[in-house]
Amino acid sequence: MKTKIRDMVLLVCAVIVVVLIPVFLRQDKPIEVSIPVLDSAQLAAQEAQQKKEAAQEAAREAQRRMVSCTVDSECIIVDKDPCGCLVGPEGVTAINAAYTLDFNKVQSNVLAKACPEGAPSTERECGPTAHAVCTNNVCRIAY
Repeated sequence: MKTKIRDMVLLVCAVIVVVLIPVFLRQDKPIEVSIPVLDSAQLAAQEAQQKKEAAQEAAREAQRRMVSCTVDSECIIVDKDPCGCLVGPEGVTAINAAYTLDFNKVQSNVLAKACPEGAPSTERECGPTAHAVCTNNVCRIAY
């Protein structure tokens, strides 16, 4: 009895498949799929853009590491401009002392320039009371 039921189910399935064949074959229009074509110049440009973005992200991460801290004693004031306080308070910044060599490597790419004549600035970050502090796990200059 089981074999007769199984045979009957298989026969019904076969009939359904035979009936549906014309339905599928009636599609006279193929399905269109658009695939963008990239030439080697476009691929090279995309790879260069990805490398540039990766390098920028690595630089941002290095910058975050350089200014991260947990206590005030980790922070120091350094010249971010070759002229330091001669160009005003923008010429200095606070970093984590452990990353001084990394900061110097980054700063070695800064071109030397002619510094202005005169005495260094004594306002805000360049003042005599300026000192590096750790605020919210970031090195800052307090004055």
